[in-house]
Amino acid sequence: MAQRIKQADPCTQILNLHEDIRFVGRIKDRKLITFARRPTATALLDEELSNMAHYQASVKASWDEMFNEKLGKTNWMITSKEKVKLITLFLDDGLLILSTQPDADHDDIIAQIKSLNAKI
Repeated sequence: MAQRIKQADPCTQILNLHEDIRFVGRIKDRKLITFARRPTATALLDEELSNMAHYQASVKASWDEMFNEKLGKTNWMITSKEKVKLITLFLDDGLLILSTQPDADHDDIIAQIKSLNAKI
């Protein structure tokens, strides 16, 4: 039986930073371990596709690591789609993933997250 993922306080804190944030999740070892979703945001993917999207973010991040020696460590990545913008922030021990409205100001959202004093 699949274990239910608990909603985490830091994810909720990040979700509440900006009304354009739809979803916040924490990925560790290629698995979503905590999350928060805005109650008014309709999920765009079913559970299977959501799991694949979380895994894809992890794979993209691991591929990006091969450039770290020459280009420096990656701070964050953005994927902009018609219906949603996906933000991946690189943490010391995993990833923080967000989905936002497509026209969200990702620079502002990332700056707000970085200014938090919360352990993510």
